[in-house]
Amino acid sequence: MSATEANNQNLSGLQSLKRLVVGLMGRERANRIVGPYHDWRARRRSRDVIIALPEKDLCVNIGCGPNALPEWVNLDAARGDRIDIVWDLRRGLPFRDRSCTAIFGEHVIEHIPKDGAEFLLRECHRVLQPGGVVRLSTPDAGKFLRAYVNHQEFLNDSRFPDPADTPMDRVNMMMREFGQHLWVYDIESICLALKKAGFTSTREQTFGESAHPRMQDIDLEERAFESLYVEAIK
Repeated sequence: MSATEANNQNLSGLQSLKRLVVGLMGRERANRIVGPYHDWRARRRSRDVIIALPEKDLCVNIGCGPNALPEWVNLDAARGDRIDIVWDLRRGLPFRDRSCTAIFGEHVIEHIPKDGAEFLLRECHRVLQPGGVVRLSTPDAGKFLRAYVNHQEFLNDSRFPDPADTPMDRVNMMMREFGQHLWVYDIESICLALKKAGFTSTREQTFGESAHPRMQDIDLEERAFESLYVEAIK
């Protein structure tokens, strides 16, 4: 038997054992038992990735969830097959000063409390190289509020994933997202937050357009109708 065949046989045996354990204990209980081990492995792998990173020109995708980008350093609080570094953004960023050329955060900043977001933006400024760009997108709270006052058709847009009974329900869903959204922004407030973090050049951007070549056409199209886009250059 070749080494490859033996390895495949071992993997098949492990999968059979896993299915047996899940069948006996139930998936939820089995996950509670083995979860800490997988968390430990993810933390160790993340540490090794951080140590091996080059000293400059990093492109970093923060809070990426399932939307990891190829040839980027993908960070998320939850482990996953395409997550390079498992990391809580409330701890800052695990990179050297002036080591990054691009930082991309798509619909993540609204999931962080205001003071935590201010700290994260200072961290973005710290790790960016001179001329580096941070690009953020987030629900456009200003657009939601203007629509509530002036033209409520937007609040009934069929592209929203969850239905809303009233226009005010839609506004509440944007602000709260079932407890996941902790602070929301319009263009004025997010630009002010970036300036307080040390960025002197901020500008509202449009879907798919970026001052950095690596951030052209990477926005999720399904979020464009409700989002604002902003970039700041160090």
